[in-house]
Amino acid sequence: MTTNMMGRVAIVTGAASGIGRATAMALIADGARVMLADLDIAGLDPILADARARGGDAEAIRIDATLEADQAALVAATLDRFGRLDCAVNNVGGGDTGVGICDETLEGWDRTVRLSLTATWLGMKYQIPAMVAKGGGSIVNTASMAGVRYSPAAAPSYSAAKAGVLHLTRYAAHAHAEEGIRVNSLSPGLTATTIVERMFTLDQQAAIAAGGQLIARAVQPREIADAIVFLCSDRSAMITGTNLEVCGGAR
Repeated sequence: MTTNMMGRVAIVTGAASGIGRATAMALIADGARVMLADLDIAGLDPILADARARGGDAEAIRIDATLEADQAALVAATLDRFGRLDCAVNNVGGGDTGVGICDETLEGWDRTVRLSLTATWLGMKYQIPAMVAKGGGSIVNTASMAGVRYSPAAAPSYSAAKAGVLHLTRYAAHAHAEEGIRVNSLSPGLTATTIVERMFTLDQQAAIAAGGQLIARAVQPREIADAIVFLCSDRSAMITGTNLEVCGGAR
């Protein structure tokens, strides 16, 4: 998919694997200059090597997205390296599976909410002023279909945190529209990432997809990435405060 991302500067958190990796590579392929951020700094090396081999422009930084100082440092490093910030993809998240309301621990709840909701807020706290300074920008927050509807595979903390991302996105979109900031979220369905592959066999993935969506297969990370690139680009100039469900058609 070709967009008008040439020369734009983007941040992608959680860029070392899965949806984050696919998104970073798609943005670079479409001409964006990308700051890759992840706790797994070594996991960013193959993306950097691929970008440079293709003539792309990318840099990497190690951050813990749940730490305010690291989120501030990420934006500062982006401005220092590229001089501006046009779009940001807040893609960090995760949580336990196979636990319910009565057996999830407070420690697990707090960890998941920090990773799947607080990290998104901290990212926007520093991204928005940087975008306002250059006249506007676009933010895409990775949510989840588990935040849209009940999923027995998701812990209550993860479902609640991702539902929080949906409303936080709408809040930010309303609060900063007059400053030229667009904010949208994207809710993937079952996606064929390495994390999902560790959780479910191929047969289990097929059964989950067949039971929960109209297109009976797992979503590929690149299919999520293409939608994110669209939301980052001017082709979605009149879309803000919206949650895009990329899930094969939820039943």
